[in-house]
Amino acid sequence: MQVQVQVKGLPGAARLRSFAVEKLNAAIAQFAYALQDVSMRMLDINGPDRGGMDKLCRVVLRFKDSSVVVIEDLGVNMMQVIERVTDRVQQNLSGMCQKRLHQPAT
Repeated sequence: MQVQVQVKGLPGAARLRSFAVEKLNAAIAQFAYALQDVSMRMLDINGPDRGGMDKLCRVVLRFKDSSVVVIEDLGVNMMQVIERVTDRVQQNLSGMCQKRLHQPAT
């Protein structure tokens, strides 16, 4: 499984990337068997000079069965946005994998 994390236009990019990698890896670790690749992109939509709810974090999960799930969130504080997105990633993966385990084979 390949994991990519990109940061664009945000101050403290190295620190954000490190935090995001740690949180994302923790969220997906137990579901690696089902994932082909995972990408996370973080960016400041309006640029660094404008405030507001413009920090975007988007995670794309590509599964081995070729399905794709996109989870994203916006906020003012990127660290909080990363926390919310990785929590949602883990919740979604848990639910999806549980569903697949209980589906009858076709």
